[in-house]
Amino acid sequence: MNNHPDLKKLFHDSHLPDVDVTEKVMKRIYAEQQPKARFMTRRKLSLFIAIGLLVTASTAVAMVEYHSIKNKQGEVVYQTGPLKDSDFRVPSKEESMRTGTSERLKQELLPKGSAAYFYVVPHNPNKELDLKFTPFVFTDVADLRANMKDKSVQIVGSLNETLTFRIAEVFYQPEVLSKPPTPKEEAAIADKLHKQAKEAKKDYAMMPLTFTDQLMHMSATYSHRDKVIEVTTRKHVKDGDSIPATYWDEDINMKQEVLTVDGVELLYIKFEQSGSSLTWVDENSDPKYQYVYEIHAVSGKTTKEELLKMAELYMK
Repeated sequence: MNNHPDLKKLFHDSHLPDVDVTEKVMKRIYAEQQPKARFMTRRKLSLFIAIGLLVTASTAVAMVEYHSIKNKQGEVVYQTGPLKDSDFRVPSKEESMRTGTSERLKQELLPKGSAAYFYVVPHNPNKELDLKFTPFVFTDVADLRANMKDKSVQIVGSLNETLTFRIAEVFYQPEVLSKPPTPKEEAAIADKLHKQAKEAKKDYAMMPLTFTDQLMHMSATYSHRDKVIEVTTRKHVKDGDSIPATYWDEDINMKQEVLTVDGVELLYIKFEQSGSSLTWVDENSDPKYQYVYEIHAVSGKTTKEELLKMAELYMK
């Protein structure tokens, strides 16, 4: 979901650094493939794994000062940190092979706005199910507003005189995440799909699933000529002392700064290579959950002041 232009430069550069990047690349790929990886829990923290960039060419150690932002009551509502502080682990070879296959099947078999359980026969000794789902796509902002049940979600038609809405990808929550099956029920589903795969003489089987109307994540793109801005909205369910957080690969060099607009703190990040972002938490919604907003300057020159003006549109 992060089509960062730096990736194109990386994979088309014939002068790659003479280093082993296998582990870092697998970390990024695995995090991208696993929807649950964006919502892991550690020490009562709800985590968003940052996977926009793979590696940097520099071998120098990036001394990043990580920050958190607080609400008007002085409570931390969002924080950042190094990837090593998260619960992320490098997957085993079997896991990578299985999830790679289920990801390929998702790309080939699931149209936009659909969900399914995939059971992959090879590399699956524990008979695990892989939940895969694709976003609903909207190219008309009025249509997007009409289909968003939670009207507290901010949807803007344009960010300034030239940057207008182009497209949005909306991930709604599958029913099985809203009402998870018990371990016994999940095992029965896996056995059923395993049997179907054998009978069909295939190395996989799938079971279509339904969605709720609850938003999980939304990514909206605004553009004008070479300038592209992406606005993401992530739903965070309040659970005790859980705090939304983003953990970054330590090789990504950036500068973080906490800003304030009308008493609301925002986290500004400027990346050394290119791009910048602005993140804040909207606590004016339902007491059971809140939304984390991020404005990301994907391409083209965008100043800190411009990002702040864009954020003000969402904070009205």
